[in-house]
Amino acid sequence: MNALQQRLMTVDRTTLLVMLARLTHDLTIHSRYFYDREDALDGMRETNETIHRIAGHMRALIDPTEPITASRADSIAAASELLPADALDRIYGFTA
Repeated sequence: MNALQQRLMTVDRTTLLVMLARLTHDLTIHSRYFYDREDALDGMRETNETIHRIAGHMRALIDPTEPITASRADSIAAASELLPADALDRIYGFTA
């Protein structure tokens, strides 16, 4: 388990949800980079699928009884890989 996954599994629920909201917002900004590119469809499709997965995690984790599992942390960490290190530092408080 890497540092990001460990952080996701140990922060309080409110902080985790704020992180996921920030991640979602930064991913929507990321998708805008593809608007005028030749590879727009692939880039936007990948980003949209990632936003979809993160939104699903957020929806589930609003329920305080829903656990943050290692599998869920892995999925969130993988989604984070679309963003640059400075964005991850802003979202998670450190460079993942």
